[in-house]
Amino acid sequence: MRVTRVACLLCATALSACGYQLQGRVVDGGFGTVTVVDPSDDRLQGAGVQGVRIQLVRDPNRMRREVVASCSSARDGSFTLETKTFGVGWTDERWEIVATRSGYGPAQSPIELPIDPGSRRLVIELERGGQGEVNTPPAARSIYDEAAQYDPSIKPRKDG
Repeated sequence: MRVTRVACLLCATALSACGYQLQGRVVDGGFGTVTVVDPSDDRLQGAGVQGVRIQLVRDPNRMRREVVASCSSARDGSFTLETKTFGVGWTDERWEIVATRSGYGPAQSPIELPIDPGSRRLVIELERGGQGEVNTPPAARSIYDEAAQYDPSIKPRKDG
């Protein structure tokens, strides 16, 4: 039993040290979509959009959501999201991609990350001049504040 635990710990340490890299491209057009595609997908050949902020969010619907990777798209729209977060791509967790840039509507979508990121690409389509806001819950709320949102009998705290 002890050998199994040590082997699992060593394996987990090695996997987290390697990191996870998901490459993709932001293209002009569409309605703010995020899609995992085959590297030969025609949408990856669209007109690239540079300067798009792309974030990978872990547990997007939870109070303690966490941005585990962030990058900006290059001149041709290409990007690489890189994280050393344990479990990315192979654990059963919720993930979300959020892409924003001034002059474009946002793209925000839950995503199932590929186990082998080298065999897939992420294509993000942004709508030029599009409207919309990114749906992000308030950051750094306490458990008390979270409960107060759902139970009207709980009064807001005054001490912040």
